[in-house]
Amino acid sequence: MRPELAQIRQAQQSVAEKAHWLQTCPEASVPDAYHGLMHSAEHLFWLEQQLMEGCEFPLRQTHLEQHARVLRGLHCVHGAVLKGDCEQGRRAGGSLLMDWLTLHHDTIDAVLAIWLDCCDCGRMDTSDPQGGQTVTAH
Repeated sequence: MRPELAQIRQAQQSVAEKAHWLQTCPEASVPDAYHGLMHSAEHLFWLEQQLMEGCEFPLRQTHLEQHARVLRGLHCVHGAVLKGDCEQGRRAGGSLLMDWLTLHHDTIDAVLAIWLDCCDCGRMDTSDPQGGQTVTAH
């Protein structure tokens, strides 16, 4: 197993734990809990980006655009949380984010896992001797 995958699993667990804390923490702790959750999500997405770049994942741009949209939404809600809208923070960070991560994991992350498996087993050739980027299945 790639060491990057272990780091990603740890980051996913951290996001889940922080989302749970956001859902259950006292109202006075919501701003800090939300900020911590955002930071964990950013770290998770950064780890995935490093992995995708390292293996030349062909759907990297689409995958990163999804991450960017989610982070934009979290950052937009952050302002409301800082102004005292704890319920919006709990819903966006604690509920919607986790629902989205489940869907994301079952779809585009699954495609990435297949790509990694093919690369690791030698079934993909990601280099072209003439300097271009071609991907062929063996």
